[in-house]
Amino acid sequence: MNALQLILTSSVATFFISQNMQAAVTNAELESQPDFFSSNYISYDASVKGINKLATGIYDFPTLSAAPEGYTPFYISHYGRHGSRYHYSQEDYSYIAEIFEKAASESGLTPFGRKLFVEMSQIRDDADERAGDLTPIGREQHRGIARRMVKNFPAVFTGENKKIDAKSTTVVRCALSMTAFCQELNKICPNLDIDNDASSKYQYYMCHGKSVGDFSGGNSNPELAAFYEKRDAGDAVLEKIFSNKNIIKKYVNREKFVKTLYYMLISLQGVDVDNLDERNCSLTKVFTLEEMALQWQAQNLYWYKDYANCPLNGGVGVKAAASLVGKIKQEADDAIKGNGVAANLRFGHDTGLLPLVALLNLDGAGEAHKDLDLLHNYWQDFSVIPMAGNLQIIFYRKNDLSVNGCEYMVKFLLNEREVRLPASISTVTGNYYDWKTVREYLSKLESVDRN
Repeated sequence: MNALQLILTSSVATFFISQNMQAAVTNAELESQPDFFSSNYISYDASVKGINKLATGIYDFPTLSAAPEGYTPFYISHYGRHGSRYHYSQEDYSYIAEIFEKAASESGLTPFGRKLFVEMSQIRDDADERAGDLTPIGREQHRGIARRMVKNFPAVFTGENKKIDAKSTTVVRCALSMTAFCQELNKICPNLDIDNDASSKYQYYMCHGKSVGDFSGGNSNPELAAFYEKRDAGDAVLEKIFSNKNIIKKYVNREKFVKTLYYMLISLQGVDVDNLDERNCSLTKVFTLEEMALQWQAQNLYWYKDYANCPLNGGVGVKAAASLVGKIKQEADDAIKGNGVAANLRFGHDTGLLPLVALLNLDGAGEAHKDLDLLHNYWQDFSVIPMAGNLQIIFYRKNDLSVNGCEYMVKFLLNEREVRLPASISTVTGNYYDWKTVREYLSKLESVDRN
């Protein structure tokens, strides 16, 4: 059974769409949406619309359920990843171009390799001193999320004296994502009083880096080593680019080169490079679908083992989100008490969003999976942390207190699709929960042992 057959075995291949609905993925569906293999580099639209197409057949943003009768949305608690950016490492851009230059100096590139060399050089030049920077596409992603937030929940933003509290980490791409989002809000709703801030003071819950590097889980772990060995398909990629094995042996570290090239190519969907017209460098021209699948499976495992509820690491990833859960609960309490804040907006990173979603265990993102070879069937990084990925918790207030029923209800949107807490947490109706029930759940998560 090859890698694609592993991925696409129809009896088990699933995507996170909702807690109670898992859809088998066919070869044709994945081949029509190769961006799924871009891991956390996938652009926001490609992730959200692609997953919605699997659920509904329509490539668009999901349609949200109407508010329960007698309830009106009044507050939103949000955490968003920055938008699309250049690849984070300037050294990686230079490394790839330099390998091509060395091989070209000795006539060691295939015709395809020579074309790819020209384009990778353009990519390197375009990214000069821009590694990690937010791109125009990244800014527009946040503008679009802001527009849809207002469209979906207009009652939250209408009226006088409505405050928006927006905070970001100290990383520039996060602050610029916040700026783009809030500028769009202000453009649509000039009545809003928007406060933006970025400070190290917020890092402990906005960018909880404790889990970073706590579990590298390299090839020293036998289970991981076996996983990676099965997914080693670098030889075919090198043969497509380099004309002889001596060049490869002389200049190329296969694992590093192939992985770095993969990073370069999956990042392109979020970057507009001038004069890059022919696109020989597209992901699907350098990697076959099977090769992309292998690269993605390795990336998918990386995110799961370090930032989710992986049994191999004792769940260190999810524990890191406890402080953020506490802040969400505290600020929601303040809003309910009447502090005038219509939305708490937080702008950070995939390393903040993924542990949060996994700790909440939304649509099973926090489940523990022991069989690494089947992980990709049940857990997919691109469904949680695309560029500009976000969690929105929408709060509803009962219009008439004399009517029976809970006073406040909430629902959860992960990347603008409705998701659910674990089945043990009962809903009131549809995807709507009693805030008291959710608050109690958050209190338990907040107190999780972080050691």
